[in-house]
Amino acid sequence: MRPSEHAYIPRDALGIMTARTLENSHPCLLGLLEPGMAVLDVGCGPGTLTMEIARRVDPGGVVGMDVNPEMIAAAEAASPPGEIPNLVFYKGDVCQSGWEAEFDLVNAARVLQWIADAEAALRAMARAARPGGLVVVLEFDHTRAEWNRPPAAWSRFYQAFLEWRTAGGLDNAIITRLPRMCETAGLADIRTTPLIRTVRAGEAAFLRVAGTWRLVADSRGRQMVAAGHLGEAERRAALEAFTDWMQAEDAAQTIHEACVAARRPTEARR
Repeated sequence: MRPSEHAYIPRDALGIMTARTLENSHPCLLGLLEPGMAVLDVGCGPGTLTMEIARRVDPGGVVGMDVNPEMIAAAEAASPPGEIPNLVFYKGDVCQSGWEAEFDLVNAARVLQWIADAEAALRAMARAARPGGLVVVLEFDHTRAEWNRPPAAWSRFYQAFLEWRTAGGLDNAIITRLPRMCETAGLADIRTTPLIRTVRAGEAAFLRVAGTWRLVADSRGRQMVAAGHLGEAERRAALEAFTDWMQAEDAAQTIHEACVAARRPTEARR
């Protein structure tokens, strides 16, 4: 995968991603896992959540897949093959996968937002689920992100970020379309759980959540500059301003996410 591609995740992101747990980043999934489940984790990244999933569903088999070979290498370094007997990592594109009715639960956390043909990805996830199995998707609404008194340089950067994503065919508010996408993919019993959270300076989660966006300026920002959506001086100014903003006592950020869970019908829908 080339660094110019929108879905590319630089290795610098590993520190933020490996700090995630199901409890602090995907609580909806936490309540759905049961021992013995077979689980497919789409866009597993460095495998941090996938390893936790495997431990929670043991002895059920878990497959973590990611299109980025660097992420699979990081996942296998963290959990070498055989270390967790019911877990394997697999490099692949979910849109080109051939799984059919093999998993009790298929998960994608903050992944479809980086896939231009998100509908195709969701259809593949639905096919991979067994009849009666669950498809679980966690996503952002980037259009509703909020920062308390954001620096002007950061506001400029974030607008360019949205424009860069749109130019790449990515949906900045994909969560608003997910229920309809699930229905189109043939899924039923669709349930949406809004997840709106504000983190403030001094809270344990603040550095992890806000730090993710600092990393966006430091990594995605370089992609945006290369694509012509931002100047390098603007990127540096945004990074510096946001770093300073994080030190303010009243710094606060609100993120808008939602988790959509749907079930593959046990009989073909008519």
